Amino acid sequence: MHSWSPFFDEIPVDPYIRDGYRYKSIAWFRMKHAMAAPIKAIDEHISMVNQLSGMSDAQSNRYLSTGLPAWQSDETGYRCWNLPQYALQQSIRYNPVHGDMRREYPRISNNITDSPDFHKLLACYAAFFGWSDAIVLVQFQRVDCFTNRIGLPAVEGFHQDGNRHVGMLVVNRTNLTDDSGVSQYVLDDQGKKTDDLVFNSVIPAGQLIFWNDKRVWHYGTELKVADGSVNGGRGTRDIIILSAKTPPANMPIGPVPEPFRKAI
Repeated sequence: MHSWSPFFDEIPVDPYIRDGYRYKSIAWFRMKHAMAAPIKAIDEHISMVNQLSGMSDAQSNRYLSTGLPAWQSDETGYRCWNLPQYALQQSIRYNPVHGDMRREYPRISNNITDSPDFHKLLACYAAFFGWSDAIVLVQFQRVDCFTNRIGLPAVEGFHQDGNRHVGMLVVNRTNLTDDSGVSQYVLDDQGKKTDDLVFNSVIPAGQLIFWNDKRVWHYGTELKVADGSVNGGRGTRDIIILSAKTPPANMPIGPVPEPFRKAI
């Protein structure tokens, strides 16, 4: 995991955050167990978005369950398809800040996504929840802060993302106060947030956590610099977020942006 740390320095600033404290790159995958039947709605959804992206049938078919996977985990039985660089869209129901907005992000470095450690992370994530077939969005995300500016890990406040199974791996915490970036969770009550915290802790670097997004609401408290004389007065937290999308939950993904279509 430490070998991934330098790649966070290369992630560009998120253009959809006005104050410039977030950096983001993403990649899309499909994880399906070798013994499971494909979910027809996933094939249909990928095919539809591929068509909107201007792909031919031959190009699009490479990313369906009938196409050859990019790799397979013999340990878990999961197969993986590396999907195109789709745009990111969420419903405003789940994201009041960026909901119903098409967002375009660069792809996570192939040096990471082609590595055995990354394959193990995806396979572990799929096997933990044991789903049969899902589209997986992976986000590499840095949030920084300075002595004169905090960083906000969750601009939406307490929220859900409309997925079911979510994972978060904390890669680095650099020059942050001990009470910065506290992960907080409350239970869901028929689509509404409850008040009592069921988890309230700083997740240390190197720890991976999973949660059921239908059962809880989550939030991360602001980031503050621990020592203004260190690291240029900057603090950072680097995380990897994994979210599995299965019909009918939060399936919208946008067509491949023009700058990334040459890679199809």
